[in-house]
Amino acid sequence: MSVLCTDPTVVVGIGDTTRSDALRESLLNGTATDYQLVESADAALELIREREDIGCLLTDTPLPETTAGDLCREAQAHDDRFPVVVYTETDSDSNESDTVRDALNAGVTGYYTTDDSLETVRRAVDEALEAYDRQRVAREESSAFETLLENGQTNIYVKDEQARYLRAAAGSDSSNQEKLGRTDLDIYTENNPEMARQTYEDDLQVIESGEAIRGREEWYGDGRTAHVVRTTKIPWTDDETTKGLVGITTDITELKRQEVELEILQEQFEKFSSNVRHELKNPLQVAIGNLQLARETGDEQAFDTTTEALERIEEIITDLESIAKDETKRPKQGPNSLADLARSVWEILYTGEATLEVELPDHVRTYTPEGTLRPVFENLFKNAITHGGSDITVRVGTLTDGFYVEDTGGGIPEDKRMAVLESGYTTAPTGSGTGLSIVADVCQQQNWDLTITESDEGGARFEFTNCPVATAPTAADRADITTATSSVALSDTGAVGTLEADASAEYDPKAGRWTVTADGSNIWRHWNDFYFVSTAIDPPVSIRGRVTGLENVDPFSKAGIMVRNNRDTDATYGYIGATPEFGTELLWRMHRGEHGISQQLREDSCSAWFRVDVLEGDVTCFVSQDGSEWTPVDQRPLEYTSPVDVGLVVCSVVPGTPCTATFEDVSIHRLEEESETHDSGE
Repeated sequence: MSVLCTDPTVVVGIGDTTRSDALRESLLNGTATDYQLVESADAALELIREREDIGCLLTDTPLPETTAGDLCREAQAHDDRFPVVVYTETDSDSNESDTVRDALNAGVTGYYTTDDSLETVRRAVDEALEAYDRQRVAREESSAFETLLENGQTNIYVKDEQARYLRAAAGSDSSNQEKLGRTDLDIYTENNPEMARQTYEDDLQVIESGEAIRGREEWYGDGRTAHVVRTTKIPWTDDETTKGLVGITTDITELKRQEVELEILQEQFEKFSSNVRHELKNPLQVAIGNLQLARETGDEQAFDTTTEALERIEEIITDLESIAKDETKRPKQGPNSLADLARSVWEILYTGEATLEVELPDHVRTYTPEGTLRPVFENLFKNAITHGGSDITVRVGTLTDGFYVEDTGGGIPEDKRMAVLESGYTTAPTGSGTGLSIVADVCQQQNWDLTITESDEGGARFEFTNCPVATAPTAADRADITTATSSVALSDTGAVGTLEADASAEYDPKAGRWTVTADGSNIWRHWNDFYFVSTAIDPPVSIRGRVTGLENVDPFSKAGIMVRNNRDTDATYGYIGATPEFGTELLWRMHRGEHGISQQLREDSCSAWFRVDVLEGDVTCFVSQDGSEWTPVDQRPLEYTSPVDVGLVVCSVVPGTPCTATFEDVSIHRLEEESETHDSGE
């Protein structure tokens, strides 16, 4: 039976003086609930070992086989806090000073004779029972708390009146024990001064006011690296004195992510239903009208038109479903021609006298699926025709990191350019205000930047940047570029930025495999902390390889291929690689010192092969399923000077916790120009 479920209120009596009926009655009028007499010390000790409800021994001395002192020693060998009270005859030989001294030295709780009143004896036994109960409960609770501290994974801690750590759960973080004797201000100021100040002030508030903080949610960092905890801090008091606090902090980052995802799903569902009504209106009218005409006249062309309209409805539903679910799937047949896609969308619309001008070279390709881009073009084209007139001209062209769609209509007033992207906004009497909000939704989901400005003729111009588009010819597109057969070896290893854990890189020449282990905060925005296995080389150059393994320390842990101007933390770079949960990731910093940007392709299955080319100021990232047929994914102009550093990157995205990645079939090749050599400059 559990100690915490049992009250130790049974008293066991041993010896002649303990057999008095008056004594029994007196004891049972106090804390004791039962009084049991036994014939020997051994019988008493057996009861103590077997039962949790025995709370005190009341013994005469001497006993036939032992003394009170020896009995106390044996009882406390089982439980060092167990109380033994001596009650003996006044004129007994046992009251000689040596016997009394031995009993007291053994640790008896009290020594009484028959000259003492029964009430005095009862009070002594009551105090012994109550003290033993408190001590026993405290010991069990302390043991349970120690077990939680030593083996639990929850961040529980105890702090003193100066907010210094006295105890901290061991958990999986060995550094917790290094906190002892220090405050949060001492521990965290260097890395996170805002958090250190806030948590220290909270500690002092709890200690000084005596009021608890319960269930407070605290956010640290921002964006996808935000860390969220829920904290409770309770004053630690002894009677009326505050000795410090006891706290528990729980990581709820994943819970918050799930809450956000649920909110997004709800919003996506509402937008999907609204978008379906908007997008299906025209093809439904076409289908209904032509079906009625076919029934009345038997016109085969009307049946064909109805079939086309129904097929268009199915296509629209598929596209809208893809947008609503934020699905970005890899094209089955490589990259899409942006020009062909724009023309195909234009052809299915009723455009009247309007004209489409596609200012896109044939080599301009996008890795974005047709189902994602088609609603963008369709709604922009329809918006231009609706508001610009039937004879409007619409143009599609490229930007350095994206594309634009513009028209020659009346344009959008500057103070209305944000409003037109909101769902429900319209200036047409019968409009639903849904079309341009679909465009905005796609940009948000794809992490594109959308800017509304003015065309040369004063019409509306929509610029889409930070898009995965290859606008310049790649090495494969150019007949004057060949790839050298010999490969350049990786020669340099080391950290870029700051790493907290030990990092390493090992190459197995027999297996052709690199194994790289490193931590690092991130490669995004202002962060630039990772491990780089590289070599310096003059462009044009191509590096390629296969990521065969990546430890899932964080959903955004990274392993991939990078080209950067140099190893400075503010250098420009282009990167493509794998993440454990978000598919292929692209990282860019096109100008020295600016914040880095990130794109995740979120394919159904991440590509295994990655490649980065540097050619005439442009950096192009590729993916492949077999290492021979390469698909350009994105391309950006990059500021750099020769030589550049190319190589392998690993970053766990969790400082202090490294991840391990493996790379195979890594090769670096010079891109040789048959004509004159072009120097790449800033």
